[in-house]
Amino acid sequence: MKYFKFILLFYILLSFSANALLEVNILKSKEAAFPIVIAPFEIISDSSENIDIAKIIRDDLNRSGQFNALSSDALVGNQIDFDFWKEHKKDAVVFGKVEQISPRVYNVYIYIYDVFSEKSLYQKKITVSKTGFRRMAHFLSDKIHYVLLGQKGSFNTRLSYVTVTDEDDRGRTYRLQISDSDGFNPQTVVRSANPILSPAWSKDQKKLAYVSFKNNRSEVFIITPFMKTIPVKLPRFDGIASSPSWHPNGENIALTISKKGNKDIYLYNLKSEKLKRLTTNLSIDTEASFSPDGKSIAFTSNRTGQVQVYIKNLKTGKISRATFEGSYNAKAVFSPDGRDLALIHRVGKDYRVALLDIASRDLTVMTRNKSDESPYFSPNGGMIIFSTNRDNMGILSIISLHNNQIVELLQKTGEVREPTWSNYSN
Repeated sequence: MKYFKFILLFYILLSFSANALLEVNILKSKEAAFPIVIAPFEIISDSSENIDIAKIIRDDLNRSGQFNALSSDALVGNQIDFDFWKEHKKDAVVFGKVEQISPRVYNVYIYIYDVFSEKSLYQKKITVSKTGFRRMAHFLSDKIHYVLLGQKGSFNTRLSYVTVTDEDDRGRTYRLQISDSDGFNPQTVVRSANPILSPAWSKDQKKLAYVSFKNNRSEVFIITPFMKTIPVKLPRFDGIASSPSWHPNGENIALTISKKGNKDIYLYNLKSEKLKRLTTNLSIDTEASFSPDGKSIAFTSNRTGQVQVYIKNLKTGKISRATFEGSYNAKAVFSPDGRDLALIHRVGKDYRVALLDIASRDLTVMTRNKSDESPYFSPNGGMIIFSTNRDNMGILSIISLHNNQIVELLQKTGEVREPTWSNYSN
């Protein structure tokens, strides 16, 4: 087993405005990240409103663990002192301006320059409405990530999670919520006095499947969060249903169904409404997750007397054991490239996020927490979001696979758990 070696950590507190559900702490390692300057955008507007696009971009890039993005007032207009930035060991500079063209419409200009070649890498004008600034800033963060690193970012995406609050007049309240990748623009899509579990995005980001106990039993529902429609309950299946996972084609969902006390994994086709059994062992088989190509599932089973992760080839039917280290490995999800699994691995009495190289079986423990749950990859595979416990409070954390940086997303009131990360926006 390999452990990432944690080095000295320091706290950077990012203060969010009232429209952010989650407060963010970055625990940042000293390992080198791409040094970049994101200067404040010049504002040409009749409005006195502060539109801090540069801060949104800096926060995005710093959360990824790939960048050391700083602000500077030394960039004014198109005049760049490349020698100055070389001396200060910055590899790239980004600046721009916001120009109001009507009461609610703006042109946003962005420029990215490489310091050492002194050449423009990217420039763009984007027309955006006043309400679209945050999404546009996340889009620009993704563009900077790609231009400078040659890899997609994961900023113009969404999170889903469950919040739990104790309310004096209503008792415990569960909310299925979605937000931007930075915790802003939270929306409650389901609210219930009964537990909500296991939200799962469809690949096209149009639907969420989840588990609800609203009918005093575990049942799977599907909701289209961006349309005003009521959740649709899947059939009763003659058993208790849980752990939904979307096939990449969006037409099938893998479910754990307990029939006569035995939990197995089934595939439900939403169009034909037919149910196909995928596992037949007398043990507990649960927590299925599809590979990116939809040809395999990873799942949790205790068929050897221990809780381990297995992979089934859906074409050949072959089932192979994936985890061999330790007596407990569960809740596995595939990385976007299909090469790795993120999972929960027990170390002594602690449950921690681990990364498994499927081919080599090399298991790397990523965290030093006591009660991690529900790991899920960012759509570019560069980060893993998971839930954990801090001071007896459920929070979300994001770990960078680049330098092991941890970002904590803390619910302002109550707890937050069961995270998933959407695919890219269409």
